[in-house]
Amino acid sequence: MGVRIVTDGDNAVLYCSTTDWAFGPVFNSDDDHDADERAAAFCTWLGKGRDPRQYTDSELESKYSEWLAQEKAQWAAHEQEQDY
Repeated sequence: MGVRIVTDGDNAVLYCSTTDWAFGPVFNSDDDHDADERAAAFCTWLGKGRDPRQYTDSELESKYSEWLAQEKAQWAAHEQEQDY
């Protein structure tokens, strides 16, 4: 059990499979990545700290803003890793 992503391709949300409760921001597709890819990238970035379910709503909102500010750099680093 844990954090999962529910998506329709254009939008995605995080949810806890233990409690069946959605939480956090709504992720949208952009020109380069589907919503579920962006949600997974956020979880990967956030995973360096702690489980997303452990953050309060305001903390998660702040982390989301931090993630948005560095999202392009994260994707660039990921692409560079794929080239090797």
